[in-house]
Amino acid sequence: MGISLFFFFLFMRLFAEINGGSQDDECKASRCSHHGPVIRFPFRLKHQPEHCGYPEFELSCSEEKRTILELPSSVILWVKEINYTSQEIFVQYPDDCLPRQILNLNLPASFFTYYTNDFSFFNCSESKAEIYELRSIPCSFLSSNPVYVAPSYYTLAGVNLSSCRKIFNATLPFFYINEGEFWMKWLKPMCGNCEAKGNKCQRKKNNSREPEINLFSQVTQFMSLLPLTLSLK
Repeated sequence: MGISLFFFFLFMRLFAEINGGSQDDECKASRCSHHGPVIRFPFRLKHQPEHCGYPEFELSCSEEKRTILELPSSVILWVKEINYTSQEIFVQYPDDCLPRQILNLNLPASFFTYYTNDFSFFNCSESKAEIYELRSIPCSFLSSNPVYVAPSYYTLAGVNLSSCRKIFNATLPFFYINEGEFWMKWLKPMCGNCEAKGNKCQRKKNNSREPEINLFSQVTQFMSLLPLTLSLK
């Protein structure tokens, strides 16, 4: 009976540590809401210590329990999904006018990259019927007249642009026009292969300018518990 209880508590301790994503209780995984993405290394919430995450991977929870990421230039994004294996984060602009904000993106100053396309913006004096090649911007954007956007590689020969003028071209994330959603990827820290094998990374507690990363696995955590087993024999 005593041995059975011992192994039960040993298993529960191991389970808690593995699912917490870190042996540090301050850095345990969390969510802003029941359906929100799991937040763990390299991300951390604002109230957690710096060693819980990587620089600029700080998230926060809004009053509506949305997961929030703030990028350089004060760009605010809602985080809808985080894939720790592919190292991708799916985000959405809270503002209905995606292009108005998206031009402020300064991702070279951050750890994130995104898949881009070249887009052309048109200012039209009259409304146009939306088609696959030409989509309206559902907000006031640079002008009181309707503004439309199309990927620059689209052929617009069959589109009536007689009342329109091109206002600029821009290289932007490959986003969904109406929803304002797009994927971003982080290249550093490289923990995707580790995650794919069921392991996790954590940041070392040190004061070095370049953060150092530890890899820990379920086997490593289990082996760390073996001295407890041996001491009871």
